[in-house]
Amino acid sequence: MSFTAISTLSECDPTPAGDQLVALGWEVNANQYRVVHLAARFDEELEWFRLGHKSASSWIAAQLQIHTSTAREWIRIGHALRHLPSIDAEFAAQKISYAKVRILTRWADDDNEARLLELARERNASRLTVAISKLLADDGESDAERDMRLHDERSFTTWTDGDGMTVLRIVLPPSAAKPVIAAVDELVRRIAETPMSDESEAATGVEESGADPSADAVGEQNVVASPPTVAVVPEGSGAPRPSRDSVPTTLRELRRKWQPDVVDDWMIPGLGQQRADAFIALFLGCDVALTTEVVVHVRGDGTTFDDGTPTTNNAVLRQLDDSFIRLLVHDAERRPINASSRRRHPTTRQLRVVMEAHGHECVDCQSTDLLELDHNPAFERTRRTVTHELEPRCAPCHRARHRLERSVA
Repeated sequence: MSFTAISTLSECDPTPAGDQLVALGWEVNANQYRVVHLAARFDEELEWFRLGHKSASSWIAAQLQIHTSTAREWIRIGHALRHLPSIDAEFAAQKISYAKVRILTRWADDDNEARLLELARERNASRLTVAISKLLADDGESDAERDMRLHDERSFTTWTDGDGMTVLRIVLPPSAAKPVIAAVDELVRRIAETPMSDESEAATGVEESGADPSADAVGEQNVVASPPTVAVVPEGSGAPRPSRDSVPTTLRELRRKWQPDVVDDWMIPGLGQQRADAFIALFLGCDVALTTEVVVHVRGDGTTFDDGTPTTNNAVLRQLDDSFIRLLVHDAERRPINASSRRRHPTTRQLRVVMEAHGHECVDCQSTDLLELDHNPAFERTRRTVTHELEPRCAPCHRARHRLERSVA
């Protein structure tokens, strides 16, 4: 069986590339609707068995040169949509994307289909799972039952990809995962703010920016306190011994590794790479004092973390003895207390108000990772810090925006 693909795209097409991309993307979405239904039908008709395959997904994968897991997902979605008429209808009408349908069909049933579909209309695909988890957390499960279920679902798996890189997948309850993420992100921030040398510290004006005046001391703090104890390798076995040569031992060394050329901010690695370096430093023995903050919202409709991930009151109470608690009580209109015109950095209250107003998302890419508050217009122009002039941006978008401003100027 063979197929011929015919491209209808032309370099001479006067239609803007973006418009062509959107039209083609929704055409792909329409074809994806047919694909999942045909996959489910093919699975039921058992033609794959007569063709000598062990499953419908293995036949589909062989014919279309895709992963078996992808074909298995098509079959699952196609079967699920037969029992979810509202989601199926909106998918067929191209009102929701395949990405959202993949998520919805994992959690939707007769009772919650309408509510989940409403969430899908309001949120983008990257934030849909968090919204669904919050909704389902309110469906009659007790704190004790939810804690036990999340505890039972924890896992740690590894595998090696084609480049020889080791991939780690860790699944943790949010009450355990959020402090880990906060520690990694805090170390990323500390490294990024660490001057690479005494000269660069003076040139960047640490004092004027409001940073800790003892940042030069921070830069020399040890990250790896002692050699990692990973395994005992017998003498003469020929096996390589654990080495720390590739692990920088101070924040300043990590900063230099990230940006060898101080004047070229294009050289800074991506957020995923920065987090990987911070995770290794923490795991191998962090000797730097980190103060991390995990924000928990206690409202009438449930207890959640800052990004909307639900948690239980029991999980929060278990961590109170080891935590410093800061309470922020909002008034009915959540009116912020703005900083004075001389203050560059937002207050904690301003941070909370701005994040809530923007849904804890980057205003440019909707990322929820490593968010920072950005003055728009710039503080250098206004000399003030007020909530309506602050926007949350992830660190890469924040850096890119100011790089663009400098290039235009």
